[in-house]
Parts: sequence; C-alpha cells; structure tokens
Amino acid sequence: MSRKKIIISVIGLIIIIIAGYAAMMWFSDDRTYNRELNKARNAVAVQDWQTAKQHYQASRKVRVSIENRTASEQLDYLARADKAIKQQNWESAKSLYQRAIDTNGGIPLLKKAAKTNQRIVNAEQDSGKYKASVSSLEKSLDKKDKDLNDLKKQMSDTNASVQAVQDSANKAVADANAAADKANATADSANKQAQDAQKNNKQDEHKDDQKDDNKDK
Repeated sequence: MSRKKIIISVIGLIIIIIAGYAAMMWFSDDRTYNRELNKARNAVAVQDWQTAKQHYQASRKVRVSIENRTASEQLDYLARADKAIKQQNWESAKSLYQRAIDTNGGIPLLKKAAKTNQRIVNAEQDSGKYKASVSSLEKSLDKKDKDLNDLKKQMSDTNASVQAVQDSANKAVADANAAADKANATADSANKQAQDAQKNNKQDEHKDDQKDDNKDK
C-alpha cells in the first residue's frame, strides 16, 4: 500500500472517529435536553414554577430553544401572580397572568396554566363579592329581626298598659256601682223609716182624736 493511501485511510478513520464521537455527544445532549424539558413540563402541570424554571434552565445549557428561552419570563409572571393571590391582591394577580399569556413567543402550556389560574381568580373574586353580599344581607335581616322584636316588645308593653288602664277602669266602674248600690240601699232604708214615722204619726193623731171625742161625750 502506498504511503498516500495510508495517509488517506488514517485521515478517513480519524474523520469517522470524530463523526462518531460527535454523533454520540449529540445523541447524549439530545437525551439530556429532552429529559430536562419533560421534567420542566411535568412541573408546570402541577404548577411548581420554581422546579419548572430550574429544568428549563438546565435544558438551555444543553441547547437554546424558543421554549426554554421564553419559559423563564412566563414562569416569573406566574410565580409573582401566586404571591399576589396569597395577599388576596386579585387585580394584580390577574394582570400578571395576562402578561404571561401575552408574552411574545410564549409557551402554549404555560399560557394554558395562566388562563386556568386567571379563571380561578375571577371565580374567587366573584365568590368574595357574593360572600360580602350575603354577609350584608344577613346583617340587614338581623337588624330587621331586632327591629321586629323591639316592635313586638313595644306592642306587648302597650298592650300591658292598655290592659292595666282597662282593669283600673273596670275596678272604678265596679266601685262606683257598689257605692251606688249602697247609696240606694241607704235611701231605701231612709224612705222606709220616713214612711214608718208618718204611719206612726197618723196613728198617734188618730188616737188623740179619739181621746178628744170621748172627752166631749
């Protein structure tokens, strides 16, 4: 074999070795990249934003892509929105979720998570308003119940007063009737005594007349 052919063969072998190594490295990096992306997506599914961000950053070290480049920005909005929810700052949370949705080139999976959470915040807000309305209505009903009870008590007190007045009036009438009956009885007794006196006087006068007649005879 000529020297030229040997050199060509060695060069070819080196190229094959380098290509094989490059292919092996590419395959290894591709597996690592996909593994990190899958872990990041799984973390997004359970809304573990911090873990998702770590795996997206790990995949970016292997290969830069649209997904791992924009995911960090969206994840920051989502994490800040969660903090706003804990503080019951609903408007801020909704705004942050909207920014995650509107992120240029945003990841559909993260947009979907942001939309879902935004609907939850809206429902929580509506629930809070409903609870406030119910609480206000309960307070109004309690006040009406108190007013009604006060009115009933006033009516009861008034009825008791009316009954007392009526009882007093009935007693006064009864006393007046009793006094009238007693007066009538006294008058009847006096009339009887007067009649008896008149009768006795007449009898005495008649006796006197008879005595005078006997004297004349």
